[in-house]
Amino acid sequence: MEITLFYIPVGTSAEAKLLGEKAIEIHLAACANIFPIDSAFKWPGEVQHEKECVLLLKTLPSHKQSLQEWISTTHSYEVPCIISWEVQVNDAYGSWIKECLAAVN
Repeated sequence: MEITLFYIPVGTSAEAKLLGEKAIEIHLAACANIFPIDSAFKWPGEVQHEKECVLLLKTLPSHKQSLQEWISTTHSYEVPCIISWEVQVNDAYGSWIKECLAAVN
């Protein structure tokens, strides 16, 4: 079975938790994982080094567009990084995700 993963860096673990929990509450994602990371990036014109958190969201391909649009409007960054890809999962896990997201069609 295929699901969609979202990789979304955010500034703090509090924001990652807020976004992840809200995405689950509004049935756009079934699960959220949060990882602390060290990031290096160019902004504005200089290399910056920051502590961030990655929010990993798991959803169905049918929810991809809605979740991306929601993250775009709720994320605190001026230019958020929202990366998604389709992956294969075991049937039991895929069925669980379908059950979690059944309220949204």
